[in-house]
Amino acid sequence: PERYRGQFDMLLDDLRGRESGFCEAGREVLAMRKDGSEFPVTVSFGDVVVAGKRLFSAIVHDITERVRSEEALQASEYQLRQITDSVPALIAYMDRDGRYIFHNKAYGEVIGPRAGVIIGRTLQEVLGEGMYQEIRPNVERVLAGEPVSYELTQRSAVLGVRDYAVSYVPRRDADDKQGQVTGFFVMATDITDMKRIDRMKSEFVSTVSHELRTPLTSIRGSLGLIAGGVAGPLPLAAQGLVDIAKNNCERLIRLINDILDIEKIESGQMRLALQTVSLQPLLKQAMTANEGFAGQHAVTLRLQAPDEAVLVSVDTDRLTQVLTNLLSNAVKFSPKSEVVEVTLSGRAERARVEVRDHGPGIPQEFRQRIFQKFSQADSSDTRQKGGTGLGLSISKAIVEGMGGCIGFENAPGGGTIFFFELPRIAERAAAIPSILAKPIDPGTRPRILVSEDDRDVARLIVLMLEKAGFDADVAHSTDRALAMLGEQAYAAMTVDLTLLPDQDRDSEALITAVRRDSRTANLPIVVISVSAEQGRQRPDHQGLGVADWIEKPINEQLMVRSIRGAIQGVPAGRPRILHVEDDLDIQRIAAAITQEFATFEFATTVQEARAALQAQHFDLVLLDLCLPEGSGWDLLPDIDALPHRPPVVVFSATDVADGDDRGAAAILVKAQTSNEQLLSTIQRVLKITPATDSKGA
Repeated sequence: PERYRGQFDMLLDDLRGRESGFCEAGREVLAMRKDGSEFPVTVSFGDVVVAGKRLFSAIVHDITERVRSEEALQASEYQLRQITDSVPALIAYMDRDGRYIFHNKAYGEVIGPRAGVIIGRTLQEVLGEGMYQEIRPNVERVLAGEPVSYELTQRSAVLGVRDYAVSYVPRRDADDKQGQVTGFFVMATDITDMKRIDRMKSEFVSTVSHELRTPLTSIRGSLGLIAGGVAGPLPLAAQGLVDIAKNNCERLIRLINDILDIEKIESGQMRLALQTVSLQPLLKQAMTANEGFAGQHAVTLRLQAPDEAVLVSVDTDRLTQVLTNLLSNAVKFSPKSEVVEVTLSGRAERARVEVRDHGPGIPQEFRQRIFQKFSQADSSDTRQKGGTGLGLSISKAIVEGMGGCIGFENAPGGGTIFFFELPRIAERAAAIPSILAKPIDPGTRPRILVSEDDRDVARLIVLMLEKAGFDADVAHSTDRALAMLGEQAYAAMTVDLTLLPDQDRDSEALITAVRRDSRTANLPIVVISVSAEQGRQRPDHQGLGVADWIEKPINEQLMVRSIRGAIQGVPAGRPRILHVEDDLDIQRIAAAITQEFATFEFATTVQEARAALQAQHFDLVLLDLCLPEGSGWDLLPDIDALPHRPPVVVFSATDVADGDDRGAAAILVKAQTSNEQLLSTIQRVLKITPATDSKGA
């Protein structure tokens, strides 16, 4: 173009002044076509001598398309920057070395330094060593090609402490057939306010639910007393009204329990007290409890189960809750005069329970969300059948929490089969505590084998056991443990699941070897490990025949109690109650009404009670005040001196003056206390939820 001619002449003069043989490449200028339009080019200059004459050369490349592409890319990058900067989420991109290539405005504001400081630096340099080590496993997973999501708490100088939901997405090389990961995208969303609101909601629901429970309990109790005739016979019409009120009160209580259960599940606070039981009695109990409801709908319940025991490790109350929900649903959706069939089958490794109805089946469009919260086939279900749509969601969480699965399928000939499966326990392993069930002779010191590779921990366990009245030997390897078991008879054994491998045998293999030897097949084993909770929940550990799992750091009282219980055949986790009572009939009654959840030891005199308190750990003392050779109050100094003082419930024929409870958790007078009141008091003091209060529809 004419406006550049002067500059071009100056360039030629400059070239003439250069030494021969020079080369200049890639100068970008504008050129003009014949039609007068301008276009971008690159010009490369050089010179050559021909026949003694110096000539200059110029190579011109049309770069119109390249410039257009660059301009489009710049526009796209600008647009992308505008979009990402307008998004409240934190967005960034790192290469395979964890080096920042890009981040948006929000990311820079939260992390702190300016964009120019972050770009080109590594995650480790920007976030600091502590934060990097926290997220490093997630970085390694995304670089291996796995999308990652997790929650992170970040401290910012500007925003303070905030919670983020973070996602990593791998970026793969499109030209690489192997799909090599070249970097990853980061997106973090601030969920601080959402979590705060969720906590407020949970607290509100919990508070309201518990506030409702108190008056409902009084209402239910009063209605039950009236229906039972405590105020005299009721006219027929009044009896019907009381029944209506009572049924709807129960419905409200079930609704509240469901809401509380959902809150526990979502917050991870639902705890399961697992114990090995046979499924047949549980099924029969659940069906008996639901026969009245089935009768109201003119439906019959029928059980098909094998004769041999099918053993599983479950929370019995929670499993009964699942069965009640499945049975009530099957009854509600069954036509009158139909049969709801419950079938138990025990396969090699799984136990399966099926509940079949002959109802209309499940609509196709509802099947994908049947286990979701508040899910019902249509809005009319609530009015027609009742319920909140929470029962199946709760049942799913309970069954999965016990290592099982739950589902449904169409039944041949119509109707629906709901089923759940649970890991089955080997009969020999489950029977270990009962085979060895025997009291500890107070005149002997049971000998325990401690299998532990850490010498300091082993010594600590030995000291604890010796203090509790045991003798103990230590094996620091699996070979030594097996050898000692062959040389000496032991009352029980502790095993560390993290025991170092020895000749390709780990601690699981050690337990298996112990079980295969006829001499030690029934030896009680208590696992003491930093991973006890995970080990307890693993389905493949259910067949090891472990009496209990104790978490490190070791709780001395819990460990001693567990080992004593294993030797005496007491199921792990059951509270132990010392009943100080000289009336044998009262002893039998108290033990009978609490047999579902507690284990009793008895003492008929103050001296026997003192000996029991010194030798064993108890979770509660049920105390009669009128004893041979002394008063029950005489035991209080002994109880107060214990490292972990158990609560005391006074259960005596003697009235106790107001203000003279002497620290007892409850005072009950025999002549004024029913079996139900005694049971509920013990459950309250032990903080055990009665079965009738833990069920949900």
